[in-house]
Amino acid sequence: MIIARFPDIRIVPIEQCLLHEQTDDARVARLAARLKADGILRNPPVLGRHNGIDALIVLDGATRVTAARQLGLPYVVAQVVDYDDDAIQLHTWSHVLSGLALDTLCATLEDEPALLARACTPYEAENALAHRETLAYLAGGDGRCFALGHSADVTTRAAALRRLFAGYAGRAMITRVPPTDWAAWLDEQNDRVAVVYPTYTKRDIVALSQAGAVLPAGISRHVIPGRALRINVPIDNAGLEEKQAWLDIWLRERRAGHGVRYYAEPTFLFDE
Repeated sequence: MIIARFPDIRIVPIEQCLLHEQTDDARVARLAARLKADGILRNPPVLGRHNGIDALIVLDGATRVTAARQLGLPYVVAQVVDYDDDAIQLHTWSHVLSGLALDTLCATLEDEPALLARACTPYEAENALAHRETLAYLAGGDGRCFALGHSADVTTRAAALRRLFAGYAGRAMITRVPPTDWAAWLDEQNDRVAVVYPTYTKRDIVALSQAGAVLPAGISRHVIPGRALRINVPIDNAGLEEKQAWLDIWLRERRAGHGVRYYAEPTFLFDE
């Protein structure tokens, strides 16, 4: 039987947290209001420790970290993991859009030279994406594909992709799907559009976070074994040492009192 290592939960200065993806202002405002009203943090953000940099990369929980900043909190309770651990996997989402036509989206991007759309076959689009010869591509239910722009620089690519995302965010219903599944979604209803993003590496994420650049929200997905959830720890402005000492005692008491459960199997939660 495999027993997961107990999660490393600690108090982290908010200025040490580096984002790699955008946040939605409305979601941040809602969460900040809830945190202020409840006074507790239910699920800690996950921060990645990478060899060679002092700061910690926000792998999951960009909205929570940004909301804490908005509230003026000096610290955040976080789960810290080793980003160089092979067990931590990085995946990429594709976006399937409903309610926005392919031609309309292409027309929206005409004023973005960095996102110049060029017609191609699905094979050409996927091949260009795999070789980083296009920033992303669009696919319609009618079989048409458009490759979008090109740049060798990771921060320039991220800036262009943020503008791409801005072209449809708020104008279409967005469904995140694995890159292997978007075609099936188009088959179900051919008035949908797929936005297919490139596969990123951990090295890309480190470079973006160090440069202060971010990807659009909902592209990267980290799979983190032993994820800590439902800690329900109070948030306050206590000093770092005082808060860490309290947290250490609280964690020991939870473990001693059998107040922590570990689920080795994949789990569906219906209380979100």
